[in-house]
Amino acid sequence: MLRRLLALIAVVLLAGGASTAVSEAQIYPIRPVHIVVGFPAGSTTDILARIYADKLTEYFNQRFIVENIPGHSSNDAAAAAAIAEPDGYTLFVASNAQSANAALLPEQPFAFPNAFAPIALLGRVPTVVVVNRALGVGSIRELVALAKARPGALRYGTSGLATGPHIAAELFKASAGIRLEHVSYRGSHEAAADLVAGRLEVLFAPLPTIAGIAADRRIVQLAVTGARRSAVAPQLPTLAETGVAGVDVSLWFGLMAPRGVPTEIQRELANAIGRALESRLFKENLTASGAEPVRAPIEAFSAFLELDMPLWATQVSRAGISIDEVDRPAVSTAPALPVNGH
Repeated sequence: MLRRLLALIAVVLLAGGASTAVSEAQIYPIRPVHIVVGFPAGSTTDILARIYADKLTEYFNQRFIVENIPGHSSNDAAAAAAIAEPDGYTLFVASNAQSANAALLPEQPFAFPNAFAPIALLGRVPTVVVVNRALGVGSIRELVALAKARPGALRYGTSGLATGPHIAAELFKASAGIRLEHVSYRGSHEAAADLVAGRLEVLFAPLPTIAGIAADRRIVQLAVTGARRSAVAPQLPTLAETGVAGVDVSLWFGLMAPRGVPTEIQRELANAIGRALESRLFKENLTASGAEPVRAPIEAFSAFLELDMPLWATQVSRAGISIDEVDRPAVSTAPALPVNGH
C-alpha cells in the first residue's frame, strides 16, 4: 500500500514540476495545471472537475488537465496532492469525503483541511435513492416494507466506504429500521452500471451520476437525502417527506491547492471560478449535470469548512461507520439476486 501511494505521489510531484519563482506566479499559469481527482473518470467528482477544467482552460488560455487517482475514498489522491509543490500547478477537488475521512482516520499522513489552501466551492450535489425497476417498488415506503420482509437480502451500492452516499445509506437504514447489504465501488458510475444491469437492487448516488441514466426505464428514482428538495430535481421528495426522519446528507465539492500556494495564484483561481459562475450558460451546464452552483470563494469556503468538519464527524458517528471498514477494500462478487417485488 505504501509503495503504491508513493508511486502516485511521484506522479503528482512530476506534474507540479520545480518550485515556481515569484515572477512566474505573476504570470500564472505558464504551463498546464493538473487537477487531481480521487475518483475514476465518469464519477461525479470527475464530471464537475472536467466542467470547471474546460472553463479554466478557456479563461487562462492554458490547459487544465484532470488527473484521476482513485482509491480509499479519495484519500490516495488527497495524500498525493497535499505534498505536491505549492506552486499552483497541482490542484485538488475536495469533497465531504475528506471531512468524513478526517473524523475516521486521524492518523492519516496529512491533516484536512490544514494541508490545503481553499480556492472556491464548485457546487453542491444531492444524493438520490434509486432502485432497479424489477424490484417492484415505486416509493421509499414500499422499499422499506420490502426490506423488512426480506432482511439483508437487498444490496445497495455507493461510490465507496465513508463517502457521503454511504453515510446517507447507513443513516437511512438506522432510521427506517431495515437491513441492506453494502457493496462498495470505486466510483458511483460503476455502481450505476450494475444497478441498470440488475446486479444491484438499490443505489445511493450523487445526482450527476443519476443524470446519465435518468432516462433508462430500468431504474426508478425515489428520493433525495438532503433536508430540502433539490432545485435540480424538485420532483423528488426528501426522505423526511416519505416518513424516514433524521437523514440530512448533501454533497459538496471544492477546489483546493497545497498549503503554501502563493496568495496571488490562489486569488486568481478563485476569481476565475467566480467569473465562470457569472455566466448564465455555464451555470445552466452545471445544473444540467446535476450540480447546484454555489459561489463561495476563499474566505467563504474556509468558513464553510469550519462548520462542515464537525457536522460530518457527527454524521459518521451516527452512521456507525468504523475505521476497520474504511481500511478494508470491498469488492462485490455476489451473483445477482432475483428481484420480483416479493
